[in-house]
Amino acid sequence: MKRIILLFIMQTIIYSQDKITIDGNFDDWVNIPIAVTDSANNVHDTEPYNEGGQPTDFFEYSDVDLLEVKFANDDSTLYGYMKATGIIGNTSSEAAGHTKIGRYYFIFTIDVDDNDTTGYPLREGGYYPDSKGYDMNMEVEFYNGEFNTGHYLNHEYINRTDFDANWENDLAEGIVRLAPGTYDWYSQWVMFADSTYVVVKDKGDVYQGIITIAISEDGHEAEIAAPFWGFLKTPEGDNIIDVNRNIIVSASLEASGELSEEAENLGYTPGSKSVWGSNTAEPFSYYINSSLVNINNDEIVPENIVLNQNYPNPFNPTTKISFALPQSMDVKIDVYNSLGQNVKQLVNSKMGVGHHTVEFDGAELSSGIYFYRISTPEYSKTMKMMLMK
Repeated sequence: MKRIILLFIMQTIIYSQDKITIDGNFDDWVNIPIAVTDSANNVHDTEPYNEGGQPTDFFEYSDVDLLEVKFANDDSTLYGYMKATGIIGNTSSEAAGHTKIGRYYFIFTIDVDDNDTTGYPLREGGYYPDSKGYDMNMEVEFYNGEFNTGHYLNHEYINRTDFDANWENDLAEGIVRLAPGTYDWYSQWVMFADSTYVVVKDKGDVYQGIITIAISEDGHEAEIAAPFWGFLKTPEGDNIIDVNRNIIVSASLEASGELSEEAENLGYTPGSKSVWGSNTAEPFSYYINSSLVNINNDEIVPENIVLNQNYPNPFNPTTKISFALPQSMDVKIDVYNSLGQNVKQLVNSKMGVGHHTVEFDGAELSSGIYFYRISTPEYSKTMKMMLMK
């Protein structure tokens, strides 16, 4: 299945400051662009599904109803932000007198090499929408009503034999082998500031390592920081995560749902039965640039051709399509309907190096899915957009 992604290329500065502070005060996120928004009331079950399909059931579960994602970095750390309808990290607990202890996961899954053939497809973990190639996670587990671990995951093992033969040695050597993998077989560790680590499992002991998280007072927002070096290195000694790299990021909220509306709708006593729910936003492409201050994104020259997701999307009737070129070249940008018919040519000329934006006006078209394509003599890429009148 071809990956369909939102493209989010951002200057990796934190405007007028050096870094995001993980403190539950979100003023330092105000000027960070939104990477992707997600519709409300679209939480689904966590059962795997067939390629090209979708989850079996959709649930009422506000605590994992993801609404907005942001992503940033400085020269040593990845930062992620999510907003939800309900309370992030909310679980049933012994302290509240619940009969079943709950779990909650705040997850950024990353295709670290922008390669679909390594890592695993999201659908294997029940995440929707599906795309392929996810190698590692930076995530936090909440358990029994409290923070449990902030950990990294490596999903590069294809089966039990591969996992048993390699995971322990890979982790001891501080390496991640970028290879085909599955959701079921992964290593999971908390890294500490002194470079020691501990292997962790879900519902295990509490460890606070170098991954940190903070939640807003009302529970609707949370921010996470994951230092680059905790992602380890390739067998060749290259950092898995580093500046001047392109990665694909998928953000998810997932929990066991003993306190969900869905559990209540089914007649369960609060805190008595798991009703797992998950919400995943559309994946987005993210370029890890070097840490700079007060530099406009338009000043950055990309290493490759970049076609961004149109904004706004959905739109009515106009939207902007931005793209960036590493050098001057002949460019075409065309819009097609769902039948493959060309409905508008937006660009057909030689364009200079750098960032460009064109506007598409769909006033004379009917509502529906449309596709826009950038074409150069040596490159072509197509993305979709929705006109909604």
